[in-house]
Amino acid sequence: MTLQLNPLEDLASRATHSPTLRRILALLLILAVGSLDHLAPTELATDPFYLPILVIIALYESWGMCLAYSLLAALIHLAANLYSSPDTVALIYPYWRATSRLISFSLISVTVSLLTAERKRVRLSEEILREKSQELEEKNRTLEKILQELKRLQEDVVTKERRAAIAQTIHLATHEMERPLASVSVYVEELLRLVRRDQEGTEAQLIIEEVRPMLDKIHERTQNMEAILQQIRDFRKREAGA
Repeated sequence: MTLQLNPLEDLASRATHSPTLRRILALLLILAVGSLDHLAPTELATDPFYLPILVIIALYESWGMCLAYSLLAALIHLAANLYSSPDTVALIYPYWRATSRLISFSLISVTVSLLTAERKRVRLSEEILREKSQELEEKNRTLEKILQELKRLQEDVVTKERRAAIAQTIHLATHEMERPLASVSVYVEELLRLVRRDQEGTEAQLIIEEVRPMLDKIHERTQNMEAILQQIRDFRKREAGA
C-alpha cells in the first residue's frame, strides 16, 4: 500500500530537492513574516519569527546566500517598521535597529550554514575514509593470498631444488662408487677362481684356507654395495620422475 503525502508534506519534500523552489518558499515566508510584522502591534516583537526561516535556509544554502536572506529579512523588517510608523523615517533609531537585526540574523544564519557545511564535509570525509578502509582491507586480503601463494611456490621450488641437489649428489656418488666397486668385484672373482683352481701343496693349502674366508667376506660386502647402488639408482629414477 503506497503512503499518500498531504500537500504540505509533498511541497516540503519537493522543496528539499529543488533549490529554486526552496528559495522561492523562503522568500515567501520572509514576506509573510514581514506582513505579520507590519500588522502586529508595535510592542509585539516579531524579530524571532525571522530566525526559524533563516535557520532552515542555512541548513541547505551557502553562507553567501544566508547573508542575502539576512539582508532581505532586515530590509523587510525595516520597511514594515517605517510603514507602521511613518514619523520615524527621519530618525536614526529604525535604521540602527535594522542594522542590529541584520548583524544578528547574519551571525546566526552564517554560523548555522558554516556548521552544516562542516558537518557535511566531515560526514563526506568519514564516508571516503570508510571506503578507503574497505578498499585497503580488500587489498590486504588480496596481498595475503598472494603471499600465501608465493610462499607455497617458494616451498615447491625449494623442495624441487633440494630433490635435484640430492639426486645430483647421489648421481655423483654412484658414479664415483661404480668404477672402484666394479674393479674390486672383478679382482675378488678372479682371486676366488684362482683359489678354487690351485689346490696343490700343504703350505699353499693353508694359505688358501686362510685367505678364502676373507675373500668370501669381501665378495659378500661387494654384493651388498651393489645392492645399495641399485637402490640409489631406483631412488634417482623416482626423483627424476617426480
